[in-house]
Amino acid sequence: MPLVTSKELLIKAQKEGYAVGAFNANNLEYVQAIVQAAEEEKAPVILQASQGAIKYAGLEQVVSMVKAAAEAVSVPVVLHLDHGTDFLQNVRCLRAGFTSLMFDGSALPFEENVAITRKIVEIAHAVNIPVEAELGKVPQAGEISFEELKALMTHPDEALRFVEATGVDSLAVSVGSIHRMQVQEAKLDIERIQKIRELVGIPLVLHGASGVTDDGYREGIKAGICKINVATELNKAFTRGLKEAMAEFPDEVDPRKFLTRAREEMKKVIRAKMRLFGCSGKAKSFSPGVPGSRGEEGATLKDFEKE
Repeated sequence: MPLVTSKELLIKAQKEGYAVGAFNANNLEYVQAIVQAAEEEKAPVILQASQGAIKYAGLEQVVSMVKAAAEAVSVPVVLHLDHGTDFLQNVRCLRAGFTSLMFDGSALPFEENVAITRKIVEIAHAVNIPVEAELGKVPQAGEISFEELKALMTHPDEALRFVEATGVDSLAVSVGSIHRMQVQEAKLDIERIQKIRELVGIPLVLHGASGVTDDGYREGIKAGICKINVATELNKAFTRGLKEAMAEFPDEVDPRKFLTRAREEMKKVIRAKMRLFGCSGKAKSFSPGVPGSRGEEGATLKDFEKE
C-alpha cells in the first residue's frame, strides 16, 4: 500500500478509542521489523525518523526504504518526522515524501513556537500533509523532582490557545512521561490529559513512553491519547538481540545472522505494543486517502517556491 498520512489514522483511533503505535527507525532492520510486525498484526503503523536517524541514514535513503517496505504490505504505513526542530527540516522532509510532519518548538517561548508551527502548518496543509506540534516539555531521564516535572507539563488553557492559533492536526503533550527511562515508573496525569482533550478536540500524542506502565498506557488512551511514540524499547531490543546472537555464535562473521536476531527481538516488542495500544486488527477497515494531493485552494509546494 502506498504511504498514507497520519491524520486519517489518528482521527479513526480517536473515534474508536485506541492509539496508533509510532515507532522510531534507525536502519533497514528497524524499518523491516516495524512494517512486518504491522502486517502480522493487521495494524496501522507510524514509522518515525528523527533528525538523528536522518543524519545517520540519509534523507533520501530513509524515504526510499520506507516507501518500498510500505508498498509490499497491505496495512497503512505513515512516514513521520519525529522532533523536527526547525522550519527547514520540515520543508526538506515534506519535499522528500514524508506523509506526516512534526515541529518541536517546546523549548521556545510560546509565541515563537506558535509562529513557526503556524508557518509549517500552512505549507503542509497546502498539499494535505498533517502536522504534529509539541507544547510543554517532556524531560530527559535523570534526576528530576515531581515539582520540576509538573512545572514542565502542558497547561490545558495554553494548549487550547496554541491549537486555535496554529491549526495543528495533533498535539504532543507533557503529562508525566520522561524520555529514555529505563524502568516503568512514570505516572501520567490522567486528569490533565482529559482536560486537554476536552478543550482542544484533536488527537493527543504521548512522547517519552518507555517509562509508562501498561496500566498507564490504557488509562492514557482512554483519556485521549491517540498516538504513542516508542524508541528506547526498540533500541534495547535491537541491542539485546545482537548481544545474544554474538554470544551464541562467537565465530560467526556474517553480520546478517546477528541482525536477523536483532530484527526479531524488535518485532516481539512492536507486536506486544500494538496489542497493548489496541491497534491490532484496526487496519482491516481502513480506507486510505491520497497524501500530497492538491488542497482546497489548489496550491502545491512548488507554488511556494515562486515567492
